[in-house]
Amino acid sequence: MRQAAASLLALEQIVRKVWGENAATLHLCRRSARLGLSCIALQAAASVSARSLSFFTRRQQVAHTRCLDRKQNHNMGKERFTINPFPALELSDAEKNQLLELGRTIIEANFERDDAFFKTGRKVDHRRWKLAKERERMFVHTERPEYTGADAMSNTLHSSSKLPAILSVGRVEGKLDDMMYGVVNPTLEEMRIKASYVHDFDGAAVLSTIVEPTVDEPFNSVVVKWLEMDLPLRRTGIVQNRDYVYLECTGFVRMANGDRAGYHFLHSIDFPQIPKLSDRVRGDMSICGFFRQVGPNVIDVCKTGLMDPAGDMIRMLAVPVMTEAFLSPLCYVHCGQMRKLTWKMEKAHSEARLHSAPNPGPTCVSCGKPSTGWTLGKSATTCKCCFRVLCSGCKIKKKISLVTADLTL
Repeated sequence: MRQAAASLLALEQIVRKVWGENAATLHLCRRSARLGLSCIALQAAASVSARSLSFFTRRQQVAHTRCLDRKQNHNMGKERFTINPFPALELSDAEKNQLLELGRTIIEANFERDDAFFKTGRKVDHRRWKLAKERERMFVHTERPEYTGADAMSNTLHSSSKLPAILSVGRVEGKLDDMMYGVVNPTLEEMRIKASYVHDFDGAAVLSTIVEPTVDEPFNSVVVKWLEMDLPLRRTGIVQNRDYVYLECTGFVRMANGDRAGYHFLHSIDFPQIPKLSDRVRGDMSICGFFRQVGPNVIDVCKTGLMDPAGDMIRMLAVPVMTEAFLSPLCYVHCGQMRKLTWKMEKAHSEARLHSAPNPGPTCVSCGKPSTGWTLGKSATTCKCCFRVLCSGCKIKKKISLVTADLTL
C-alpha cells in the first residue's frame, strides 16, 4: 500500500508538471491508479506529451521487398498467437470507461504537441537524438543518455529508470486508408495476418475487446493485448524475452483544417488477473504514432515512444529490437493492400461457388493481347480475383496470408 501511494504521489507530481493543475486529469490519474495502471508507463506517456520534438524527412522510394527482407530475420512459428497464456480478462463497464478515458486523454495531449511539430517542420535536434536506424525515408532515433536539456527525460522521470526514448519520423508512399487498414488488428486472426506482413513482434494474444470496428468506423478499435518480444541470446538462457500487457487504440482525429490524421496508441497496463510469467520479464511501454496524408500518394509518419525493458543491463540487447519495430510503418500500407486483396479474392471465390466462375475469355484482361498469339514458354494464367486470363507480361504475383480455422497461417 505504501509503495502504491508513493507511486501515485510521484505520478501526480509529473502530471501537474506536464499538464498543470488540471482537476480532470489529476482525477483520471487517481482513478487509473486504482484500476492498476502502470505508473511507469503513465509517466512515460506524460514525458512523451511534454517534450517538443521535431524531425526531418528525405525523399523516398518505397520498396515492399523491405518487408519481405524483415521476414527472413523474423521466422514466425506456427504456435504463435494461437494460445492465450492467461485466464479470461473480464472488465466491468466502469473499468472499460476508465480505459477509454485514459486513451482519449493521452492521445489528445500527444496530438496537440505533434500537430505543433508538424506545422513548424520536422527537424531533429541532433544534440538530443542519435540516429539509430535508417531505411528508405524512415529514420529512427534514440535519446542520447548524456543529454541534459530542459526537456530531457531525466527531468520528468526517475533517473534510475533509464527508459530508452525512441523517435521515428519519415514519409511512406501510399494512401492513409490503406495504412490504417494495415494498422488496425482487433482480433486474434487479424493480429496473426498483420504480423505475417509487418513482423513487428513475436507472439501476442487478445485479452479483452472494448471497442470493435464498425461499418461506419472501420478503423476505430480499443483492445487490451499481450505481446512478446524476442531478444538476442534468449536461447542461451542468459536473457529472457520481454512481454507487455497494454491498451491499444486506433482511429482518426481531425486536424484544424478538417483533414484526418490516423493514430496508433499502445500503453502498458497492469491487471491482477494477468500475472507475470515465470519465463518472461514484464516490461512497460507507451507509444503513440500519427499518420497524415500530405500528398496524393505520400503519408507523413511521426511515432514516439518509451519502452522499459525492465533491466538496465538488457538495454544493449533490447534497444536494437525496439528500433527495428519502429520501422514497421514501412510495411503498414503493403499490409493494408494485401488484406484488401485477400478480401476481394475471398468475395470472388464465394460468388464463384454460388454462380460458377466466369469465362476467362480469349484475351488478356489487362492488355487485350489474344491468347493464341503468346509465344512458346510464356504461358497464360488466370487472375484469382476476376478469373480472367492474364498474359505473362501483365501478370504480377502477390503473396497473401490466410488463416485457417485453427488459426495457423
